[in-house]
Amino acid sequence: MTALNYLRRRSGRALQFLQPHKYNVCNNLRLFLRNESSFVPKRVLIVSKLSRYHFEKMREPEMTDEQLRVKLEQRGSDYDMIWASHVSNENVKYQVTEVLRKLNIEYKIINRDNLNSSNFSWADLILPIGGDGTLLLASNMIFDNTKPIMGINSHPERSEGYLMLPPKYTHCIPDIFEMLRAGNYKIIMRRRIRTTIMGDDIWDPPFHTHEKARIIGGEKLYTQHLSKEVLYNLPKERRLPWLALNEVFVAETLSAKTSTLLIKLNNEEKYILTKSSGICVSTGTGSTSWYKAIVSVTPQTIREILSFMKEKRQFSKEEVDKIASTFNDSLAYSPDELRLCYVIRDMIISDALPVSKYLKPRGFCDKLTVRSQSYDAGIVIDSGIAVPFNFGTTAVLETYPEDSLRCLSLLE
Repeated sequence: MTALNYLRRRSGRALQFLQPHKYNVCNNLRLFLRNESSFVPKRVLIVSKLSRYHFEKMREPEMTDEQLRVKLEQRGSDYDMIWASHVSNENVKYQVTEVLRKLNIEYKIINRDNLNSSNFSWADLILPIGGDGTLLLASNMIFDNTKPIMGINSHPERSEGYLMLPPKYTHCIPDIFEMLRAGNYKIIMRRRIRTTIMGDDIWDPPFHTHEKARIIGGEKLYTQHLSKEVLYNLPKERRLPWLALNEVFVAETLSAKTSTLLIKLNNEEKYILTKSSGICVSTGTGSTSWYKAIVSVTPQTIREILSFMKEKRQFSKEEVDKIASTFNDSLAYSPDELRLCYVIRDMIISDALPVSKYLKPRGFCDKLTVRSQSYDAGIVIDSGIAVPFNFGTTAVLETYPEDSLRCLSLLE
């Protein structure tokens, strides 16, 4: 292409963007200048939330809506809220498909009940519709850092949707694809945790914590076509096919039981014996989630600690609240950092089990190795997929840049 033709093409594009439009002239110029990074997907995979209403209808297919309402209300559930969430999700899904049809973008719709890894390979954009749990579910099926994902919060009135697009886009679906086309987006490479397990019985089938008795699509990725004879001859080391975007939690399956674990950080040679309610290992993304919930302090705790100060004075409610919120906010760190944070939940400390100078109840590390001393334990990935983790089995948790999740975020 000659320089003259190139300038003509760019001039034509500039005039096109400067035509009367919903954006003002300054915005049009900004969009034009960013247009070299335009992204128009050809194939979109919609991962829809499996709503509570839909789930209950699957469990009780013979019931009418009125019968289902009565049963749920007898169990203490708010049927109106369940129905509203379902309707909102269906409405957003309909709006998205209408926009994709108008843009001639091919799409498929799946949910928790029919996940299939081939659909994720087919798509060039993964679009979860629901809440953070739906995005976490979808991310478990993405195995590299090249597949973009972007989530729409289908019911922002009831769901915070920290990992999803801001609530305003729930009601402005066309703007999402317009901004992608205009290049008005950024990429966040969210780190994920790779889990490698070693030992016997490491190929036992996993289960999903949402429904313990059911294995959903993709969870038998390595075992569904293997006979018992083949299973006995499998390697003693296995890299789990799911990457944790938020956290990996290791503990006894029955939460009331004490979890006995051997733990070592980074490249330490010796394990340290711990007894606790389990260990939560988190990414920067997860540092605002379960990890923060475990570690956060309440104003009540702050006030009780301050009462032991030698200098007796009354702290106002505002001062106490400020101390608590400042500490709690400090727990979060950037989602693109490779380091991990961990917390040993309800760590038992006694004369027999003193605090080790090598292993504090919480901290940061590049790699964490844990060996099970429990008889009914599990490794839980993003509060969803659970893998048996019983006596003698070892797990290594670490992060690699190539395992990151490519998340799209629209610029304000």
